[in-house]
Amino acid sequence: MIGLATILLMLGAASAETLQEKLDREKAAMDSLNATLERNQAVLSQTELKKLSTGSQLDRLQQQGAQTKRELRGLAAMERSLESRVSQTRKALTTAERYLKSHQSGIADRLRTSYKLARQNPLALLFSGGSLSEGVRRLTYLSKAQQQDRVDMATLATARERVRKNLRIGQVQHAHHQTLVRVMQKKEQDLQSSVSEYNTRLRRLRREETLLKSAIQENFEELEESQNRIAEIIKEIERQRLAGRRLAELPDFDFTGKKGTLPWPVRGTILTAFGRVRDPDLGTWTMNRGVTISAETGTDVQAIAPGEVMLIDWWRGYGQLVLLRHPQGYYTLYAHLESRSVEVGEILAEGALIGTVGSTGRLDDVSQLHFEVMKEEQALDPNAWLNP
Repeated sequence: MIGLATILLMLGAASAETLQEKLDREKAAMDSLNATLERNQAVLSQTELKKLSTGSQLDRLQQQGAQTKRELRGLAAMERSLESRVSQTRKALTTAERYLKSHQSGIADRLRTSYKLARQNPLALLFSGGSLSEGVRRLTYLSKAQQQDRVDMATLATARERVRKNLRIGQVQHAHHQTLVRVMQKKEQDLQSSVSEYNTRLRRLRREETLLKSAIQENFEELEESQNRIAEIIKEIERQRLAGRRLAELPDFDFTGKKGTLPWPVRGTILTAFGRVRDPDLGTWTMNRGVTISAETGTDVQAIAPGEVMLIDWWRGYGQLVLLRHPQGYYTLYAHLESRSVEVGEILAEGALIGTVGSTGRLDDVSQLHFEVMKEEQALDPNAWLNP
């Protein structure tokens, strides 16, 4: 691949060698900076993923904790209800036993009295009322009363046993409920411990993220300085090249007069505008010397004006790029190319095919074209030159 070295061969040997050494040194420094930047960005991406994962897990734990608190409140209400039911059952049992005891005492007294009377004189009850009919009624009444007393005692005994059974059931339910409450309280404690652990982890990841962002910001600043130094070297190369040989003839074209009417190199949406751009994730500021245009991989990229292919190379951050020289000292740059269709020194017409859109030189593999317009080494806003 022909790159900056081809241009350098056009210069005088001594001066070209000096510039080549400077350029090689600066490109090596920029490559090192880019490599460091890529490593830091990769680590930052992993840190952000860990932070998102930790944050999601923390949210999930907090939601579980809130649900556990709601369940504990429900269990507390249930426990109060069970305690109330057990208390009421105990009261009912006490009342039933007191009533049964009292009723049993009365029945027993009546039975003993009747038994004594019957043993002393079997006919005493029959004739105690003065007449036979009254005696018969008295015996009938006592018989029915004794029968009802036996039924009442059986009913009361059954009721007492039912109350005792309900009390035992209530006590078992209460004991089971208390066990459940202890389990839920242990779960709440475990969740609180996990939340505390994840909060600690999240704080650590945030500290790491802050340090990484600071390092990346420094990388960007150093990279920008390196790019500026390379621009100065290219400016010197251009000056010496112009002094050393005649430029290739270009088609007659009023580049300045075409401002605002030049065709787009590729149609698409502007992803990143010209100028200083703030990264929303890192919060860092970088200088975008052109515009970034979204386009499908393989889309044709066209020259916006007649020009000479001055440079074909592959740079970190730019990927495969092509630099064109146009009349009146203007230059255009096309980067992130998937493929190219031109060679250094080739004269292109307006609309000529340069290559195709790709994602070379990018960390995210998003297909796009990076496009720059320059007056010599000065970057210009492409939006001011292209047909809206």
